[in-house]
This record gives sequence, C-alpha cells and structure tokens, in this order.
Amino acid sequence: MRAKAYAAGTIINALATGYGGAFGLDLSTEVKLSVEDELKENIFIEGNEESRNKIVDYVLSKFGIKGVVEVKSEIPRGSGLGSSSAFMNALLLAIFKHLGKRLMAHEILRLNAQISLDMGISYTGAFDDASASLLGGIVVSNNAKMKLIEWVFKEAKAIVLIPRWGRGRISLEEIRKDTELVKKAIDVALRGNYKDAMIYNSMHYCKKIGYPLEILEKVSH
Repeated sequence: MRAKAYAAGTIINALATGYGGAFGLDLSTEVKLSVEDELKENIFIEGNEESRNKIVDYVLSKFGIKGVVEVKSEIPRGSGLGSSSAFMNALLLAIFKHLGKRLMAHEILRLNAQISLDMGISYTGAFDDASASLLGGIVVSNNAKMKLIEWVFKEAKAIVLIPRWGRGRISLEEIRKDTELVKKAIDVALRGNYKDAMIYNSMHYCKKIGYPLEILEKVSH
C-alpha cells in the first residue's frame, strides 16, 4: 500500500504560544507499506538500506500489524521543513488504506500530533506542520487543542534557504517569555498577511535562539 505527504514551511512556530502556522511545499515523502504479520521484527528501508525504526515499530504496533516500510523522500532531514510530520502522515495514510479505514483528515492529523508528543518528536505535536503537509495550502492552528483555526488554499512559489549553521540551543522557558511579536504574527496571519507574520515570528525566535538577523533584515526591506 502506497501513500504520500508533503513538506511544510513555518509561518509561526508554536513553541512560544501553542498557536502555529505553516504552508505546504511541493516536496514529497512516499511510503510503501507491505504488511507481513509473520515477521518477527518490522523492517524499515530507506536508500536501499534496511534498519529498525522506532517510529515505525511504535505506529505499527498501535494498529496490531507488522510489515516492511519503504520510504523515499525529497525533504531534507533536520531542515525545518516538516520531514517527520510528512513521514508520519504518509505512514498513517498507508495503514488506513491497508485496513480499509475511511481517510478522515482530522483523525489522521490528531494521531500524527499525539504520536509525535508520545514519542518526544515534537514539543507541541506539530499539528500545524502535519496539517500543511496533509492538506496543502496555508494553515493556522491551535496545537494544544489539535484544532485548525484557518485553512486557506493558495498556490505560490517559495524560496527555501537552508543555512550552514546548525540549530541553536532551545530554552522553552526563554522562548515563552515576552511573546508579543509572536502574538502579533498570529494576528496578522489571521488577516492574511503571511509575510509580516513570518517576519515577526522570525524576529522573536532569532533573538531567543541566537540566530543572526542579517537575512531577516534584508527580507524586511
């Protein structure tokens, strides 16, 4: 059984307030699931290499099945483009198809977010990333309640810059202080001003994590 989901770019990071925003990107992750209940262990294949994968083991066990999961992805890992959310969406879709379950987007998205929380993959469950990955378009969500506030379908081109520096050290306590810029980002995003929302969001997180502001300043002018 095959299924596909897509990358997601951040408009508003949900760490500060629990509210997030994201947009779908046309970079895909495809999963092929072959259920083989006689297997002793699940098999995960990526890039022609077999391995064990704790996410695959956990998710398949929730549905009482075993099998071989093959994944092909165009989404760079660790790039902030929702590779984990896309993989989880595609895996859940493949399982639902195998079981003959109705493909209900909200059920899949809530499962995706809950599993991400259970496994410590995400601090917030990444309901915003999962939604943009599965539905496409632009979403704003309440991640704590796993609820979409807005879904707008638009087509546009995106330029993605993946910098050379690694991720900064994240202090949730610090990120959740003085969140006026993020609240402003949520407000303008709900009024359809996604560019300014991204700028306000980035100003907050760059300062809190210690990322340079030069790129952001160039985009702002």
